[in-house]
Amino acid sequence: MAKKKIAVLFGGVSADHKASLKTAYSVLNGIPKDIYEPMPIGITRAGRWLFYPGAYENILDGSWETDSDCCSCIISPDAMHKGVIKLLPDGTSSLARVDAIFPLLHGKYGEDGRVQGLCRMTGLPVVGNDMTSANITQDRKLMNLILKDAGFDVPPYITLSRSDIDDIESAVKKVVSELSFPLYIAATSCSSSIGAYRAENEEELCEAIKTAFSHHPVIIIENELSGRLIECAIIAKERDGYYTELGELVKNEGENSPYIASTYDFVIPTKLDEATADKVRSTAISAFKTLLCRSYARIDLMLCGDRIYVRRVRGVPGLESNNIFTRLMTNSRFGYSEMLDYLITSEIEKR
Repeated sequence: MAKKKIAVLFGGVSADHKASLKTAYSVLNGIPKDIYEPMPIGITRAGRWLFYPGAYENILDGSWETDSDCCSCIISPDAMHKGVIKLLPDGTSSLARVDAIFPLLHGKYGEDGRVQGLCRMTGLPVVGNDMTSANITQDRKLMNLILKDAGFDVPPYITLSRSDIDDIESAVKKVVSELSFPLYIAATSCSSSIGAYRAENEEELCEAIKTAFSHHPVIIIENELSGRLIECAIIAKERDGYYTELGELVKNEGENSPYIASTYDFVIPTKLDEATADKVRSTAISAFKTLLCRSYARIDLMLCGDRIYVRRVRGVPGLESNNIFTRLMTNSRFGYSEMLDYLITSEIEKR
């Protein structure tokens, strides 16, 4: 049987460029080579699309861009082409047909649905959620509005626009009049690795607001809830139902950092009784469907007594081998290569 050719997109122009390189290195090495033939396509920080035929190790440090065998390329939006057009140095071009596209871009232009929409125009299967769900889950303001309208509990929050920074004192007063410390501050449409902070007083809040605005014109500020932070990884099955796995982020009391991701330890499996675990899974799956996810996602939930808050749905979760989504799914459900094969195969069969 001929191997299926998969165009793997990585890099990108966002602040998450390096994170995408790490994901691509992990995924390209993990894809079963007896089934698939990956076609790496890197996007530079300047926005150039390059077909890269070199060693995967050079992706990690960014040196792939200087490989002499790179050539410009574009994904053809012509559904008859079903592939990638290589623009060769001699001025000629060639069409390389592919069976699916696997976007591994993070942050702006990668998680917000733009590249998913571009790829979908090709008529080819695109691994992951589509343009609509990617856009919804990347915009935390829009996501919260949809979830609240559907009856889900979300943490108390407010959003600020960049114009609010013209009078930062008034903005801070507005926040503290409606919410209480400690607070989480983040850009509404960036990955959680960029510009996400925790503030315990007005001075820290002011600095966090300024930093978050340097990444995006709209920011979200949330109350910190007291409870258990549960992570749920979801993969839609090929026909009916979902694969779900649960873990827990436990506060590391010995770690005091304004960057929230560094203050938690990840624990698998989470210690929940069966009834509570089922309720958490049901809530996560309902949020998944409400936000029109159709492939896979990572759901952040907060368990506060009998209430379950949906903190975030990541419609384009990281697939690096040691990321939370991957660790959950490979803990007992799949091997890493098996998981990647399942995601690709499922998308091809859906199409």
